[in-house]
Amino acid sequence: MKKYLVSSKFVLLTSLLFASAAALLYSMDSVSYTNMINNGYINKNAVEFIINTDESSLDINLEEPYLLMQYKLDDPKLKYIYINKSVKLPPINYNKPPLATDYIITGTVFPEGALSKNMRSLVIGQFATPGSYLNREAWYISESQQINLQNGTKFILNVESGNPYKLMQKMFPNTSYKLLENEDRGTAILKSNVLLKGFLLISLLFVIIAQAVTIHYSIQSKKSIFQILYLAGGKWQIIFDKVFKSEFIALFVIMLLESILLIAVNHVTSIWGNHWYYVSVFYMFITCIGYFFACLLETKSLIKKGVRSF
Repeated sequence: MKKYLVSSKFVLLTSLLFASAAALLYSMDSVSYTNMINNGYINKNAVEFIINTDESSLDINLEEPYLLMQYKLDDPKLKYIYINKSVKLPPINYNKPPLATDYIITGTVFPEGALSKNMRSLVIGQFATPGSYLNREAWYISESQQINLQNGTKFILNVESGNPYKLMQKMFPNTSYKLLENEDRGTAILKSNVLLKGFLLISLLFVIIAQAVTIHYSIQSKKSIFQILYLAGGKWQIIFDKVFKSEFIALFVIMLLESILLIAVNHVTSIWGNHWYYVSVFYMFITCIGYFFACLLETKSLIKKGVRSF
């Protein structure tokens, strides 16, 4: 009867591979996040543009995660920030908790005299980002989704994933704009960082290969059970249920527990966006689906051959 139960080695190895994949994806996003902080919280794929319009204000009404920076060409250190609720801010040392209305975060070396008296009352803390361009800036976080163009006509749009140009066109559908060449992305273009992300990507590929090998040998290890059940007159549906049911349940429980753990990690960390988490859960889901179909096809194949390969 023990052979009918899920293999403890399979459960342990699958759990470790799931965790390894999530850790690698988190590490890749962490590298990008560190580069963003060093470059003033601007993603290497951000879109920079200047608005050309006679309108005095524009409205934003988007559900997609985004962070939009607005500033004047002659005063780039004071930025007006429009942000989706799900996007996380960079590390901040708070003097007082975030307000329900507009508020300001300053850099450690931002000149206090650059703010008006009314603005100074809105300052709630400073960026906790040593060595970053953010230390020379101040962010005016606007709770309103209406953009006042008197605050500047130059914009930088950050998105967590996907095509930022499509989101920009969706954000400003009837407005003309001029795209600007991307500025130097700072540490994002260093060879060391490029090589590090390449190493992490190769490591993730090895994890995927290891997952496929684990699934293959897990199925192959049950050939003797197939033979016994087949010779006992079992049909492929019955054999499939008896041999793999417990492992499907185990995989589902593993995926559920690790997803809950990832939710907790994603909640307590300040890393940019949730991309790594969604990809991790998608990887686990695809692995479970792939294992299901691999088991199904292998069962039908062996029964069709009459289990003669034993």
